[in-house]
Amino acid sequence: MDIYVLIHGRAEKRAPNADGDEGRALTGEGRTEILGVAEFLASRDVVFGCIATSPYVRALETAQIVAKALGKRGLLVQWDELTPGGSIEGLESRIAGRPEDESVLIVGHEPLLGQFTGYMISGGGDAAIAMGKGGLAKIRNARFDPVGGELQWLLTVRQILSMK
Repeated sequence: MDIYVLIHGRAEKRAPNADGDEGRALTGEGRTEILGVAEFLASRDVVFGCIATSPYVRALETAQIVAKALGKRGLLVQWDELTPGGSIEGLESRIAGRPEDESVLIVGHEPLLGQFTGYMISGGGDAAIAMGKGGLAKIRNARFDPVGGELQWLLTVRQILSMK
C-alpha cells in the first residue's frame, strides 16, 4: 500500500460566523496552491482507492480540489480520525482496514499527519516530520504488521509548484 499524506492548504485566520476552528476555509492563495498540488498528482497518473479527509472545512476543501482534479470525486470520505487531536493509533486502524493493493490519500492537519508520517517511516518509533500547509509526502510500501514504509516524497508546496 502507498499512503500519500497531504496537509490542508492555507486557511483563514478565523472562521466567519461562529463556526470556530472547524469552519475555517481555504484562502484564495490556499486554493491556488492546492490546485497546483492536485495538478502535480494528476501529472503523475496517481490513482487513489480512497481520499480520506478531516471533516474540518479547510481539509475538506483541499480534498475536494484534489478529487476533482483527479476525476475521482466518488472516492472522497471523511474520517474523524483525521481531525486535530486525532491519534496515530486511530488513523493506523482506519488505514490498516483498506485493501493492501490500493493507494490512499489522507488529508488533514499538523501535527498529527507529521507524527503519523514519522511513525510509519521509523517503524513505529516516536519520530515526526514537520510539514507545512500544502506539504505532501508519499510513503511507499506502507505496512502495519510490523509498522513500516519508505519515504519516497516529502515536498513543500513551493517545491511542487516549481515542478509544474
